[in-house]
Amino acid sequence: MINNSCLKELIELPHVDGAFLSHEDGRVIAQEMPSFLAPEQLQKAARILSQNRSPASATVGSVNFCEFRYSNYRIFVYYLPKGQLMLLCSPQVNPARIALEVDMKINDLTGLIAGQVPAETKETIPKTPHHSESTGEKKSRGFLMPMLISVAFLLIALLGVGFFFLWDENHTQQQNMQSLAKQSEKNSQSVVVKPPTPLAPPTAVATAKKVPSEIILRLHGSNTIGARLAPALVETYLKQKLKARQLNSVPGKQNDEQVIEAMLPNGKKVAVEIHAHGSSTSFKDLDKGLCDIGMASRPIKDKEVTMLSRFGNMTSPASEHILALDGIAVIVHPANHIENLSQRQIAAIFSGKISDWSEYPASGLSGPIHVIARDEKSGTWDTFKHLVLRGEQLNPQAERIEDSRELTNKVATNTNAIGFIGLPYIKPAKAISVSETGTDAVYPTQFTVATEDYPLARRLFLYLPENTTSTLSRSFIEFALGLDGQKIAQNIGFVELTIGEQRPVIPANAPQEYLENVKSAVRLSLNFRFRSGSSNIDNRGLRDIDRLVKYLNTPENRNKRIKLYGFSDSLGQRDANCALSANRAEKVASVLQAHGVQIASTQGYCDDMPVASNESATGRERNRRVEVWLESDSDIQRYSQAN
Repeated sequence: MINNSCLKELIELPHVDGAFLSHEDGRVIAQEMPSFLAPEQLQKAARILSQNRSPASATVGSVNFCEFRYSNYRIFVYYLPKGQLMLLCSPQVNPARIALEVDMKINDLTGLIAGQVPAETKETIPKTPHHSESTGEKKSRGFLMPMLISVAFLLIALLGVGFFFLWDENHTQQQNMQSLAKQSEKNSQSVVVKPPTPLAPPTAVATAKKVPSEIILRLHGSNTIGARLAPALVETYLKQKLKARQLNSVPGKQNDEQVIEAMLPNGKKVAVEIHAHGSSTSFKDLDKGLCDIGMASRPIKDKEVTMLSRFGNMTSPASEHILALDGIAVIVHPANHIENLSQRQIAAIFSGKISDWSEYPASGLSGPIHVIARDEKSGTWDTFKHLVLRGEQLNPQAERIEDSRELTNKVATNTNAIGFIGLPYIKPAKAISVSETGTDAVYPTQFTVATEDYPLARRLFLYLPENTTSTLSRSFIEFALGLDGQKIAQNIGFVELTIGEQRPVIPANAPQEYLENVKSAVRLSLNFRFRSGSSNIDNRGLRDIDRLVKYLNTPENRNKRIKLYGFSDSLGQRDANCALSANRAEKVASVLQAHGVQIASTQGYCDDMPVASNESATGRERNRRVEVWLESDSDIQRYSQAN
C-alpha cells in the first residue's frame, strides 16, 4: 500500500489544492488531487512531465523547478532525482514557503518514488509529445479543466520551461481556452491543440536568464517599522540565524518597498520582502495572503480581528507581539519657544480651530500655523487621530506626508510648521512636552515611553496568524523580541523592551505614603497593564514577566527587594478603586511568585497620580497599571547619607 502521508501534509499547507508524485519513466506513484481530474488525465500529465525533465534541468540548472499559471491555478513542478512532484495551488500561495516544505520532505518523497510499482507494470513513454485524446461522450463542463491542464503540460513538453519566460501567459491562456471551447462545441470526436509559436527561440534566452531569489518571508505594513527597523532586523536575522551571506537590498516596484536578498550556505538564493505602506495594509495583506507577518504601529481593530478570524484570535499572545515602543512626538521648528502644550491645545491646532502662532504668545512667533500630518494609511496618523483629535477632523489645509523623515525635514525648515512623528525621527526638529486633563506635562524620553507614562506613547506590533505553521515566521519574531533584536530597535532609535532602572521625578501630588515607600528605591522601565475588560495581564506584560524574572536573577539584583504599587482609573467610588488597585498589584505578585520571585510588598494607591486623562477609554486603560520598584540595603544607606 502506497503511503501518501507526504502528499497529505503538503496539501494541508495554505492555498495548496492538490499534489501528485510520478516516476521519471512516467508512472503515477501517489496522488492527492481534486476529484475533477480523472486518473487517466494524471497519467498523461505524468508522461509529459517525464518528457520535460531534460529541458527543465537545462533551463533552470540546480533549482530543478518551474512554475506556470493556468486558468485560476499556479502549478509548481519540482524535478526530483528519480521523479517529479506537481502541486496545484491557488494564486495566493507563498512559493518560498512551499519550497521550504518540499526541501524538508525531499528524502521522504525520493524514497516513495524509489520503492514503488514493479517493473512489469511500467508503461511505455510516448516518443512524441504530440497526442490527441478521444472524448467519446464526455461533453460536460467537468471535462474542460482536465483537458486544460493536459494542454498546459503539453506546452511545457513542446517548448521547454523557457517558454514561460517569453510568452505572455495571460494571452496564451485565453487563446487556448477559447480554442478548446470552440473545438469541443464543433467536434466531439477528438481535440487536437497546436501550440502557439513562441516570440523567439526559447533556449537562447532562457539559459541566460538569472535564477530569481526565493521569497522566504514577507513583512507588510507600518512605515514606522518598515523604513529602518524591519530591514535591520531582517539583515541580522539572515546573518545570525540562517548563516546567510552576500546580502543585498533591492528597491521594490513602488516607494517604501524593498527586497533583501541573500545566499544561504547551501548556495540557495533567498529574499525577504518588506512593503511599508502603512499599518492598515498589514491586515489587508494578511487577509489576502500577500504577507506572512503584519507590521503595525497601532493595535488591531475589532473589525480587523473579525476579518482575520479564520486565522485564529489575532489578539492572542500567539498572534499579537509587541516589538518595541515609540513615542509620537509633537514637533516644531527649533526657533519656536513653546515648551509644552496640552492634548486639547494640540487638537485645536491640528483641527484648524487655532490657526495663528500669535494665539500662543509663548511661541514667540506670529503668522499662520503650517500643519503637517502623516498620510491616511499611516499607523502614526491613526494613533494620533485616536489619542489627540478624538473625533475632531484634521484641518483640510494640512499637508499630508507618507514618509516620516520627509515630514521631520519639512518641519525643521519651516519656522511656522508643526507636525507629529515617531520618536526616532524628531531631529532636526524640536519636540515639546505634552499633558492631558489632570496630568503634568511629560517630555517624550526613553524612560517615559518605556513605562508608557508619556501621553502619546505607543506600542509597535508584529501580527502573525495564530494558526500559522510557518516556523520561519515564528523564528523571526522570537529573534526580534530577543536581546539581539531589541538592541537593534534601540540602535535605530526606538525604545527597547529590555529592562532598565531610573530614579524618576515624583509628581508633586503623590500620596505621602507613596513618597515614603519609594524614597530610596529605583523604578524599573515597565508598567504591568491589563487586557481590556479583564484582570489578566496583557500581551506585553506576559513577555515582561519573563524579562523581569531574568533581570531579577542577575547577580547584582538577586538580593534586592521588589515592591509593586497598583493604580486604578477614577470611575466609580474611591473605596472600590482602592481595592481594585491593590488587587492588581497582588495579581502581578502572584504571577511573579509562581516564577520563584519573592515580593517584599504590594500596595494599592487608588486613582491617585493618573498618567492619562480619565475622560477617554484609552486613558483609563493606561491608568490601570502596576509599577515595579527595586530597593537594596545599599540604596537605603545611600539615601540616609544624602539626607
